[in-house]
Amino acid sequence: MFVVGLVFTVAGCATDGGRGLSDPQPVLPDGTETTVQPDPEPTVPLVPPAVSPFGSWVVLPEVPTVSTERITGAIASDGTFDMDFPRVEGAGLALEVNAQLRAPVEHARALFAADLLEDESSGLEPSHLFGGGAVSLLDTRVVSVEYDLSVEWGGAASGDQWVDAVVVDLADGSLLGPLDLFYDDSPWLETLAAMATADLEGRFGANVVWPDGLAVEVANFENLALSEDGVILLFDRYQVGPGVLGAPRVVVPWSEIGVFIDPNGPVGHLVAG
Repeated sequence: MFVVGLVFTVAGCATDGGRGLSDPQPVLPDGTETTVQPDPEPTVPLVPPAVSPFGSWVVLPEVPTVSTERITGAIASDGTFDMDFPRVEGAGLALEVNAQLRAPVEHARALFAADLLEDESSGLEPSHLFGGGAVSLLDTRVVSVEYDLSVEWGGAASGDQWVDAVVVDLADGSLLGPLDLFYDDSPWLETLAAMATADLEGRFGANVVWPDGLAVEVANFENLALSEDGVILLFDRYQVGPGVLGAPRVVVPWSEIGVFIDPNGPVGHLVAG
């Protein structure tokens, strides 16, 4: 146990049992001076944060609760937006967590507004941005959210689709990326690329899938979410195939990728044991 000693000093006016500190000390009959010691300050025990039995990552005392927040509005007369995103509340939760969960929809709204300004056909019909985020994992360590947002452009026959994902540390509110989860020197990226390629080619055909969007590059796998089943990969529309594929989603099971997860990291508990 650690003990914190507290010392207070007030110049010229501190007291000791009602006596000024500059007053003479009492003298015993044999002429020996004594010093009156003040009562000791109470000790303050330092309570360590709760930690997981696997590794040393800080955990919350209980799983937070989830609610949905919605933002709607218009951008001049050219566009409207209607999006939702999750909000979490609980003991020990960092204030930054909900700002991180809101950020992707705010980013989408900013991109939408910028595109409206550049759209020469604006004014014919309003365009509409809609969609939102859904929690894929929430426990006492992290929250993971997938975002799927679409735009219907006024007067256009087709629209756009944007995907995004975040993994947030509940205790400090920081975003967690692949290098926070996987061993740096492990073939985690090669494994994700191989598993995603096999999944997509199995569903859509090898002649339909575009290999460039699945090349072993971090940028191709930046939309990464987590679930109890494994790592979720979200691909933008036109990234791995023609628009008819939409924005494909691939789940790589923990049995295939878990060996590369740092057991002392933020999601080590998902693969421990």
